[in-house]
Amino acid sequence: MKPAIRRARPEEAPALRALAHRSKAHWPYTPEFLAVVEPMLQLEPADVAAQDVWVLDLDGTAVGWHRVTGHGDRAELEDLWLEPPVIGTGFGKLLFRHAVDVAAALGAGRMEWDADPYAVGFYRAMGGEEIGRTPSAAQPGRMLPRMRIAVAQRGTRNR
Repeated sequence: MKPAIRRARPEEAPALRALAHRSKAHWPYTPEFLAVVEPMLQLEPADVAAQDVWVLDLDGTAVGWHRVTGHGDRAELEDLWLEPPVIGTGFGKLLFRHAVDVAAALGAGRMEWDADPYAVGFYRAMGGEEIGRTPSAAQPGRMLPRMRIAVAQRGTRNR
């Protein structure tokens, strides 16, 4: 089983969106909270066609994906999701490092994101630092850790 990271295809958007929902449900959230966030976890075919959306493929099966958008010197990690059975296996590390590479290819000097509170330990282990808090759109009063990592300029690469 050798993982490969490849560009997502627009027709995969519904399956990748479903993967994100399964990934979110891996954590001990209530069914009510998951119902509120479900419409917020979106990915449309047009998003895949227009943005940097990448799939972690394991023997022909998508087991994770990420999306990075460029905003000048800053890239935003919009999404990073794994199938629950592969959480904690090292595939997240592969996917995150790839996201940093995408940010570098976009010309960003830093990548930022709002982290799920359950993923903060992972992101810290990857070198991310918490730089603040962002109000959650899902629940009044809930704050999400805002994180950042420096991105080394690596020039352009085939994307």
